[in-house]
Amino acid sequence: MATGSPSRTDAGAVPEQLDELEGLTLDELPPGALRGARLSQLLRVRELGIFLAALAIFALLAVLRPGTFLTEFNLLNLVRSLALVGIVAVGMTYLFIAAEIDLSVGSGFALLSVVTAYLIVRQGWSWPAAAVAAVGLGAGIGLFNGVITTFFRVPSFIVTLGMLSALRGLALVVSGGNTISGIAAPPFQALTSGELFGLIPAQIIWLLATMLIGGWVLAKTRFGYHVYATGDNARAAANAGIATRRVKIACFVVTGALTGLAGVIVTGWLQNGNPISGQAFELDVIAAVVIGGTNLFGGSGSILGTFLGAAIAGLIRNGLVLLGAGIETIPIAQGAVIILAVLLDVTIRRRQGL
Repeated sequence: MATGSPSRTDAGAVPEQLDELEGLTLDELPPGALRGARLSQLLRVRELGIFLAALAIFALLAVLRPGTFLTEFNLLNLVRSLALVGIVAVGMTYLFIAAEIDLSVGSGFALLSVVTAYLIVRQGWSWPAAAVAAVGLGAGIGLFNGVITTFFRVPSFIVTLGMLSALRGLALVVSGGNTISGIAAPPFQALTSGELFGLIPAQIIWLLATMLIGGWVLAKTRFGYHVYATGDNARAAANAGIATRRVKIACFVVTGALTGLAGVIVTGWLQNGNPISGQAFELDVIAAVVIGGTNLFGGSGSILGTFLGAAIAGLIRNGLVLLGAGIETIPIAQGAVIILAVLLDVTIRRRQGL
């Protein structure tokens, strides 16, 4: 992770610097690298803790409700719903690390699902063309959010809060307030909700592909370095020659495109577009990122942590239903978990002096 105020040469030579640091102990590292190494060590420990927490919740539910939790039907539904949240959470992780947020992903998810169904059913488009258009529109929405946030210096919280309402309204306008059904495209359904080798749901394949690519870009590329540097210290990053505005806009675009991908997947899965879908979806996504250990104030986080956070959030939701809790308890538990995760994050970082 980037810290301090790297020069242009430093920013462009990250791989070589990492090679030079390999094999050194913490005491042998230079001061700047020492802080980064300690933070990386902290994150690895946190991810292990998150994994153990997810494992504990899984084991608890298996013991309390073995006849329902461990059934193939329940586990498949769990991983399928987890996949949609996880895909969008990859983009949200980029935004959080860059010290931004997008509250409009739930409404965007509904709109882009409706747009996909609208183009196929009412405009006669082929499903591949409609899918590409929906992902492209999602990227365009992200571009709009990013430009307004960075060039007009409006907090992303405010921009995307306004878009949350606007996009939901557009979904209702496009659909006429009704579900758009009548999609008859077996290949589309197979690609988005089939099962590989008759066992692995297609949604999980999409999730793993998204997370592997997103994780590699974040951890191994110059752009990923720039995202960390921008969120850690935007002024220092700009002084080092990093185009921080472009970095933040790119993160918004990635989030919008992945929201479009999730909208396309749910449309192919259910063979319809519902304008009221995705309600509170943004809370699921934010919960996954926060529980996964990504810093709300930017500069640190990982895709692996987000995946584990999404798993915990999904297990809690699924467990409450299986344990007979009313559906109204789900958002209460969700909010409580987010608050506890933030409190834990703040406490750990204060103790580490970060």
